[in-house]
Amino acid sequence: MAQKEPRIGIALDSGGAMGGAHVGVLEVLAEQDIALDIIVGSSAGAAVGAFFAAGRLKEFRDLITDLSFIHSLGYYVDPVFPYSGLLAGDKARRFIHSLVGDVLIEDLDITFITVATDLLTGEIVAIDRGPLADAVMASIAIPGIFRPVVHMGRLLTDGGVSDPLPLDILKGYDPDISIACNLHPRMTSRYSSTRRKSIVAAEQEAHELEEDLASGMVDRVVTLLNPQAIRDSLKSLTETVLRKIGSPDADTMLEAHYLKILKEYLSQGSQRLNELKPGYFSAGAGDHRMNIVEILLNTANIQQYQKNRIMLKYEPPDVLIEPDVVDIKALDFSRSAAAIEEGRKKTSDAIPKILELMEKNSPSS
Repeated sequence: MAQKEPRIGIALDSGGAMGGAHVGVLEVLAEQDIALDIIVGSSAGAAVGAFFAAGRLKEFRDLITDLSFIHSLGYYVDPVFPYSGLLAGDKARRFIHSLVGDVLIEDLDITFITVATDLLTGEIVAIDRGPLADAVMASIAIPGIFRPVVHMGRLLTDGGVSDPLPLDILKGYDPDISIACNLHPRMTSRYSSTRRKSIVAAEQEAHELEEDLASGMVDRVVTLLNPQAIRDSLKSLTETVLRKIGSPDADTMLEAHYLKILKEYLSQGSQRLNELKPGYFSAGAGDHRMNIVEILLNTANIQQYQKNRIMLKYEPPDVLIEPDVVDIKALDFSRSAAAIEEGRKKTSDAIPKILELMEKNSPSS
């Protein structure tokens, strides 16, 4: 009976556009004839791992290389009323499906697992069967950015929320050699001391201005919705209509007068806006502030960095690959080429150790 080669598994970290590094990692492993038996991916790691497992990594690489920021938006931006997320996620799923089609996870040649998070129970959800496109979409549904995904009878969100570097799940499949690609070896250095001070100062100033704006707008809305205020405003109109009862123009007069009242209220709201700092809402006014998307993504990166530190301490891999891509913003796919190259470089450095472990775990050893 022929003895089997050592089973090799890899855990791929979450990280948005930083996940381009995974492309480089998987390319170099393939070029070195290091066959992967198990891939476990979270968020960006799930997406790149899925494209690799489905044999579509080259197509994905070709798409994201030299991709401009504006062009990248066309692949995933589909705004919805911001109730459970800013984006619907339908475009992102169509993009994934365009690459992997209707393939089922259990039909892949590689054991493949995506990681998502149950938004209602907090459980880590390892998806190892069913439509690949649906599993990946569930894993990349960044909270606040994409709507949660209904899948497997659960309400699922990004795998990075609960298990960004899923070494624990990988080791549950008992590989002989475990590899991890950690995209969060440190915190970002995008914010210098000077920039941090300017952000804090801008946020403080904005807080004071927005507090004034919010107060004024609330007053306007409350007044508009207050039945007594509406009755008072329509008093003169009522008297006029009563005097002209029977006139065929009564309905038109009522509508016109009511619209006039609404315009007066809205005009007062606009005046309130104009009293604020000039240029406050202009394109360049908020350069020093963090917008809501940046806040959500920075929060996710901080959580992932801290969780990865703990995971690597208690579930250390045999081989750790750490591409230095933390300064790439999560949605800045225009830097994918640089991320891929960094992934290739760090994996090339790790090849000797992987080959050594393969030799030690080979049947003839």
